[in-house]
Amino acid sequence: MLAFVAVLMTDSAVSAETLVWGKTSFPPGYITEGPQKGQGYADKLDSFMIEKLTQYGHKIVEFPSWERFLRTIKQGPLVCTSILWYRPPGERAPIKGAYRISAPNGVFFLHDVVVHKDNRHLFGEEVSFRELLANQKLTFGYNRPYGITFNRILSDHLGIAPGVEFDAISTTDRHKYLKSAKNVFARIGPDMIGGLMKMLLQQKVDYVLEYEFMVRYQQDKIGFSDDLVSIPVSEVKNKMNWITYACSDTPEGEKVISAINQVLKTYRDTDEFKDALSYLVPVGREERYWSEFEKILDVFE
Repeated sequence: MLAFVAVLMTDSAVSAETLVWGKTSFPPGYITEGPQKGQGYADKLDSFMIEKLTQYGHKIVEFPSWERFLRTIKQGPLVCTSILWYRPPGERAPIKGAYRISAPNGVFFLHDVVVHKDNRHLFGEEVSFRELLANQKLTFGYNRPYGITFNRILSDHLGIAPGVEFDAISTTDRHKYLKSAKNVFARIGPDMIGGLMKMLLQQKVDYVLEYEFMVRYQQDKIGFSDDLVSIPVSEVKNKMNWITYACSDTPEGEKVISAINQVLKTYRDTDEFKDALSYLVPVGREERYWSEFEKILDVFE
């Protein structure tokens, strides 16, 4: 697969005016197999923008892992995705040189700590991620960067210097840090979500961080019924994050982000655009979700 990606990225068909949209198995964000293939929320966000940016050619490339994709978007010159974390313009220094981001395109309720029901007694009604990491008797299952709040807590635990962004450092360095912690097990590669969920079901790790909608999707896909329990995390309880389109931090990428922002300004509040976000809406919290979504509509950069 790595060789295939390399050939695709250097193919003469990928010109300076061709956007490479990177994807990896990340259901229900990118769904790369099965009857719902291509119908994840990130697939739909990509497709929406591909349809609107008619001034560019477009190429969809599947990467073997999220880590591989993050390296490629940094290399450029024109690689994009629809699901990285939004930051206000004044807070983008840590990602400079890694990628450039657009105005927000959606909102997320943040992760829960997810545990096997047989181990529920080891955890409180609400947990602190920082305190769990400090407990050397419990093993955390890691599979990807988790956003600003959790990344900073994890960075502190791994000894990464303040101000150094976890998802902007090199993959090699990130792996070294993860391997240095005896109570962190990193599973990085294909089937990023489902693979770690299966490890949790087999009790090979004690807890993971995951979204309610992703647990729900895997529950239907794998068929694990009520074996897993989600617990609120004190550091992010009732908080929301915004997601964004992101492209390589290159002159070409800057132009694309400007064009994406114009599309968002025009279409973000339409039913056509909102349809792409349906997977992200938690059961029973629909009203809260769309109320939070209203807050991004006046943000244009």
